[in-house]
Amino acid sequence: MPILFGIIAAVFGLALVAIVLTVVLVPIFRGIGWLVSHVFAFVGGEIRDALRLVGAAITAVIFSLLVVANILIFRWSASAHFGRAFSAEIGAGAASVYRILVGHPARLLGLNTLVEGLERRVPDAVAAAPTADRPSRRTGQFENYRIIGSLPGGGSGGKLYIAEPDDLKLASFARNGQRDVEQVVIKSFSLQDGSSLPQIVRESRALDAAKKLGLVLDHELSPERFFYVMRYVPGESLGLVTQHLHAASPDGGLSNANLGRSLGYIEKLLGTLSRYHRGGLWHKDVKPDNIIIHGDDAHLVDFGLITPLRSAMTLTTHGTEYFRDPEMVRMALKGVKVHEVDGAKFDIYAAGAVLYSVVENQFPAHGGLSQISKRCPDAVRWIIRRSMTEYAKRYPNADAMLADLEFVRRAADPFAIKPAELPSVAGGASLGCRGRAGARRGIHVCPAPGRGRPGRPCPGRGRRPRLRVVRGRPRGRAGRRRGSGP
Repeated sequence: MPILFGIIAAVFGLALVAIVLTVVLVPIFRGIGWLVSHVFAFVGGEIRDALRLVGAAITAVIFSLLVVANILIFRWSASAHFGRAFSAEIGAGAASVYRILVGHPARLLGLNTLVEGLERRVPDAVAAAPTADRPSRRTGQFENYRIIGSLPGGGSGGKLYIAEPDDLKLASFARNGQRDVEQVVIKSFSLQDGSSLPQIVRESRALDAAKKLGLVLDHELSPERFFYVMRYVPGESLGLVTQHLHAASPDGGLSNANLGRSLGYIEKLLGTLSRYHRGGLWHKDVKPDNIIIHGDDAHLVDFGLITPLRSAMTLTTHGTEYFRDPEMVRMALKGVKVHEVDGAKFDIYAAGAVLYSVVENQFPAHGGLSQISKRCPDAVRWIIRRSMTEYAKRYPNADAMLADLEFVRRAADPFAIKPAELPSVAGGASLGCRGRAGARRGIHVCPAPGRGRPGRPCPGRGRRPRLRVVRGRPRGRAGRRRGSGP
């Protein structure tokens, strides 16, 4: 009996020791590991930013010398270009100083939420701040328009002004079918204000294409400047809205309500892209900063890179990194012509990249490297992967991607939807257009409950046609044109 009690006591003792080790020592060792990793991250970050600061200072000195040299030889456009590069280096150096003094110490103390607000939302809001509300005297005023504000100019080199047209302009717009115009945006390019001739040529080249869609209200080209006029859409960029939505959601990702709102914005984007593509145009610069959110609507703006899908021009690498298809860049370097590829698929890639950035609150990597770590329905992950996959395996058109997204968003539980249930999978890869236009192409999607679920192929439709082979003699080309069998 004493031996039995001794064994039991030993077992209980070992169990007690194991519990103490698990409850006390394991957290202690984890805490030590966390502290060591954070200290190493802090030291490494400080060293990297110190080196970045030195590199930015050296580069800024070089750019300043280039600015002075170009001023001395009267190359004003080049001096303005190097001046902007100098400003960018100063900004990079200032960001390094901030991270050395504030960012890395805050992360060491676990204040990640504070750092995120300071490093992302504040700089983005500052970058989105309007410029001077009045054009320079060298550029001159805009006849029949009253300037009332400005917008950030972006990377195209143009200046954006908010204006109110007078009665003469409003009457002119009405004659061209453009009614209810209250405020407009004037995008102006002037050689005297630092715009380059290639920028002006590129923007003016897209003018005819934009007018076909009713996007341009007015334009003027003179030896001093080029400008065109668009409707003004108030609101914030999708990039800023995305940050606000994630700030108002749990750490793991967007809440159900905010996820639904985000998918709704992408639906509006795809509807707009479908309109562009049906008109034979490729937007070419789809990104969050070019999507303005006003209420529940998402408006795609900035069509300076719009290109006809049947253009004989060679592909170019213009666009914005992260949202630009890497396959397009490779094709451009090989000298491929625009009409030799389907430019609409490049817009589809960009739309998928925008959807990724909304879900993940981060810039996407190239193609399949964009892994989603945030809370997201599996069907949405599949939509993103298919839109950003290889060119040949991508969605055939924007309508097919839109049908899948609508199906997920309108489901009672988006997280319960499996990729195999999506219309493009269940109804065939050709599924794309809704309504009469889709019916004309043999594509049918149920518009409302009844014979099937909304967004899903109608029963009995979308199937392969039955073919009947009839033997007989060939009837020549005319017979084949009339659909006669062989």
